[in-house]
Amino acid sequence: MKTTIRGSTNKSYTITGFIMVMSVAMMAALLFSGCGSTAENDPAFPEFVYRSEQSLEGYRVAAASQDIMEFVPCYCGCKQDAEKYRSLKDCFYDRKTGEYDEHAASCTTCLDEAADINQWKKEGLASAEIRERIDTKYAERGEPTDTPMP
Repeated sequence: MKTTIRGSTNKSYTITGFIMVMSVAMMAALLFSGCGSTAENDPAFPEFVYRSEQSLEGYRVAAASQDIMEFVPCYCGCKQDAEKYRSLKDCFYDRKTGEYDEHAASCTTCLDEAADINQWKKEGLASAEIRERIDTKYAERGEPTDTPMP
């Protein structure tokens, strides 16, 4: 059965057509509402990771780029504790326990380096090229950790 509604301009609209259009629109909205969001893909981060959006993004990068961060020095001054910090990865992960380390959550330099790694990784740079760019960009910020080359 086809029911029609006459509009004020004497155009006919079918209810079934209207319902179909609305259904498609709602499904599209639901489907695309999650695009760009990575929260559902996040590891179980500890509470300190959520201090800021930059912190959360830094730990997301660390989770996805441990292999690169292992060969990238940190320039924030954490080198003073050379037993604990040997690379940027150690600012995000405790090397001994493998648990998340709180240090990077409040460290602008660590988070800036993570953002750069993410950008350059998206651009397709190899680990060695990323390391070279980090060394060049952050050299003036301080003494780097004693990190091996990739």
